Amino acid sequence: MTPESASTPRPAGRVRRTMRKHAPSGAARALDEASDRAEEVTRHPWFRTAARFGHIANGILHFLIGLMAWSLAFGSAPEDADQSGAIQLLASHPLGVVLIWLCAAGCVLLGLWHLSEAIWARQSPLDRVKDLGKAAAYLALGVLFTVAAIGGRQDSGESTSSFSATLMAQPAGAVLLVLIGGVIIGIGGYHVFSGVTQRFKRDLRSARRREVSRAITVTGSIGYVAKGIVLALVGLLFVVATLQRDPEDATGMDGALKAVLDQPLGPVLLAAVGVGLMLFGVFAVMRSRYEA
Repeated sequence: MTPESASTPRPAGRVRRTMRKHAPSGAARALDEASDRAEEVTRHPWFRTAARFGHIANGILHFLIGLMAWSLAFGSAPEDADQSGAIQLLASHPLGVVLIWLCAAGCVLLGLWHLSEAIWARQSPLDRVKDLGKAAAYLALGVLFTVAAIGGRQDSGESTSSFSATLMAQPAGAVLLVLIGGVIIGIGGYHVFSGVTQRFKRDLRSARRREVSRAITVTGSIGYVAKGIVLALVGLLFVVATLQRDPEDATGMDGALKAVLDQPLGPVLLAAVGVGLMLFGVFAVMRSRYEA
């Protein structure tokens, strides 16, 4: 993250000043106290430590998705090779519900921590946008885990298709869907770039043991590239679905993995992507320990 000068006003400070202009003094004081308290809580070392479990949850999720992609490549077709399918697979095992609750809590805490970084940390506008995006992603994962923990079931592919159909029915929905697809493709490209250049290591502390450091580098490099490819395909499916006016083509990660299978040498490519996603899962778990 890029520090800003001490004289640069923080976003939270600007929000507070704006609220003071339009709120009674009592409400403004209450806002200040609530904001200060929220910042104090999210800055506490124990909060940050607990939030690191969100990385472990993310790692478990990606490892299971990679395992399902591997199975799909060799003829075993999971019902949903995506986040919801991975969570349901986790729920089917002993102590799965307990682990799902822990994953839900970790994702929510990590999402709130990224949100606090976007609001209170002195950083560049680009880093602030990144933290907001990560906050939204982890909070959404927290919701998926929570739904599964209370016995519900959510199909990510159907939700994505329904979302696409709703937007297509709006006047400017098609344009918005193409933009969303383009953004996701861009995020996927950035993941590939981060993996190839090992840019992800900037956010990590150096491990004392050379073997651990090497494992982080290898799993991160391959994992980021694999995840970037999948994200780019997810974004491409949004664009294709919009151009063909068929929201059923926009099925998220499950559709992206099955699209790989339909290509020449599809099983080999999908197996390679599956291994990459499993390695990303291992990297995410190690990241929980070595994130700066």
